[in-house]
Amino acid sequence: MEQTDSGYAPFTAAVKWSSLALRGLLALVIGILVLVWPGIAVDVVVLLFGVFIAIASVLTLVSALRSPAGSGVLYLLLAVLGIIVALLAVFRPSFIAAVLVEIIAILMLITGIFDLTIAATHPEFVDNRWLLAASGLLSVVLAVIFIIFPLLGAMVLVAVYLGVFMIIFGLLSLALGFRLKGLQKKGAAA
Repeated sequence: MEQTDSGYAPFTAAVKWSSLALRGLLALVIGILVLVWPGIAVDVVVLLFGVFIAIASVLTLVSALRSPAGSGVLYLLLAVLGIIVALLAVFRPSFIAAVLVEIIAILMLITGIFDLTIAATHPEFVDNRWLLAASGLLSVVLAVIFIIFPLLGAMVLVAVYLGVFMIIFGLLSLALGFRLKGLQKKGAAA
């Protein structure tokens, strides 16, 4: 890596340590808020999903309308379906959150059943069969809970994945910001 005359890499010279620290602090606050109020976080994620689907559907609608006669019918149907989903995401976010969790739960259930079946029937897993069976059982149990309580599943998914991610990301960014501050001070002193 190229060194500047002050002894540290050009990237560290160009990046302000305070911007990394501020990014980290913001991520940390958002992560804590998501863990404290996961319901609000679910609504925001579903709203952003709705905006994404709305934009994608409008682009699909434009493609359908520009297609030669008769060839854009499937695109037109997809665009209309997407617009309906986007409107539901904006006006009924809990419904969309529940539907998304149900889809995830079904995939988890299928994966869990496959893992349990492989653990029970494949001899190559003899030494580690219990690990595969445990992961399969965990997937099945969590899938059943999410199927029975989809909104709880939505809050758990958002809180665990988004909240914990944001906290870890925030702490790492803070650490990087303060480390960069030390490097910049060291470089300025040289």
